[in-house]
Amino acid sequence: MEYQNMTLETELLKKRHEQELLKEALRDAQEKDRKLAEEPLLSLEEVTEQMAAGIVHYPDMPIRFRVVRFFGGRLSMPLPLDYLNRHTTQEELAVLVNDTMGISLTLQLTKSLKKDVTREEVKRGMLGQYKAAGIYIELLEEGDVEDELAPTHFITFRMPMAKGVMYHMVFYTINKTDGAMVIGDYNCFYKDIEKWENIIKATVSYMDFK
Repeated sequence: MEYQNMTLETELLKKRHEQELLKEALRDAQEKDRKLAEEPLLSLEEVTEQMAAGIVHYPDMPIRFRVVRFFGGRLSMPLPLDYLNRHTTQEELAVLVNDTMGISLTLQLTKSLKKDVTREEVKRGMLGQYKAAGIYIELLEEGDVEDELAPTHFITFRMPMAKGVMYHMVFYTINKTDGAMVIGDYNCFYKDIEKWENIIKATVSYMDFK
């Protein structure tokens, strides 16, 4: 019995320590947001404009982009040439990753049962799934990219993990003609947020779904 009590106490202390580390990581991420708001490396407008020309000029390194097509050409978006490698080529699923930097993009082609799926519905379902899995997330922003045929809707959040805090943008678009739907998740480590937050936002703004 004494051994079991010691084991339980050790587990509780370990869990408490992990929770404290996650809280500290979130505080660091929030502080980083405040600093970036005051002095960004490049504004979202600058990144968006430069991405259209094929190269984003960050002070320490240029990042090249080209338009990549998925799902038989139905979906296109600009992607960083030297930073993402295609991990799978399934017919209705595309996964691109950079294991070294912790950047990934997942795209799934599916069919929507409804003509209109609200951000509130998606957010509620997403929060429910993470809560059921015991995962804490902190919501940041949400919005839309207008398009007559297939508008894009997005939600951003940060998620503390053992390796560090992650920045996620979950987005979806529904083609009004046939109900085809693309769901995506573009993410990076928060330590690289200075560059990749605006890259992710600009990329999704250029997404085209036919």
